[in-house]
Amino acid sequence: MRFLKIGVIIAIVLVSILYLQEQGDIQKNALQLKIAALTEENSELEHEIGALEQKVSKLRSDTKTVEKVAKRKLGMVRQDETIYIFDPVAEKK
Repeated sequence: MRFLKIGVIIAIVLVSILYLQEQGDIQKNALQLKIAALTEENSELEHEIGALEQKVSKLRSDTKTVEKVAKRKLGMVRQDETIYIFDPVAEKK
């Protein structure tokens, strides 16, 4: 009877250890997937940062780039320039 109790206790301990190990493996796999996703996102953000740093550098040093941005995004023109705006809808009539 004593050996039976010891055997049951050992069995319960072993089953508990196996169960906890399985849960740990599941969590480990989930964390590895999360790490992979965050690593990929980090790489994409580093690439984006590099591209933005290049743009900033060009805007600080290249006057032609500044002029292009001023014209396209702000609608600015030089005093000696003339702007022609064509309406594609009016041209079809």
